[in-house]
Amino acid sequence: MAERAHPNDPGFKDRWFGFKKSHYKKKLYERYKFTNKFIKGKKVLDIPCGVGWGTSLLRGAYSVIGIDISDEAISYAKKRYENKNRKFYVGDMQAIDLGDNSVDIVACLEGFEHVSKDIGTRFIAESQRVLKQGGLLIMTCPVLDEKGEMTGNPYHLSEYPEDELIEILNKNFRILSLESVKGPDGPEYRTVLLNINEGHYKNK
Repeated sequence: MAERAHPNDPGFKDRWFGFKKSHYKKKLYERYKFTNKFIKGKKVLDIPCGVGWGTSLLRGAYSVIGIDISDEAISYAKKRYENKNRKFYVGDMQAIDLGDNSVDIVACLEGFEHVSKDIGTRFIAESQRVLKQGGLLIMTCPVLDEKGEMTGNPYHLSEYPEDELIEILNKNFRILSLESVKGPDGPEYRTVLLNINEGHYKNK
């Protein structure tokens, strides 16, 4: 993601000897803790994974793959977080270099808003393709507030009204849960989506 969560970034560091907690770091940990509820014994794709800090918080999975478009981010992730069960690769959300029906879980935590709406649409299709039938897409992303205003984060390319986001997600997934929570810059949706497609979904 554009303002990638980095353990050395000032915005993600606790201050004053840990007494002043970083709101961004707290939310990062919350998102991955939420995702951990669903991944025990599963093959998980985390995309976009940034520098791999969040990916390293995934616990209990059979294997984890982190993909990001940035060579620099993946180089950092490989050096710091890669192990025999956690691998990182350079790749694109709109053309995921994995086989059909190859993963149990796709996690996209604060990545959907960092791409254009066209790329977001292709990402949804690619998620359906790489997910096994009955697999889960777990997403968190900000939505417009009750006044229809954006968060103001300059790195966000696409922020959606709640109704539009639900319509996008509900086309070929079944929404198992959808929760509105307070994000660091405004309202945020946490969703768990069931892949209900039979056979392979063709990216359009």
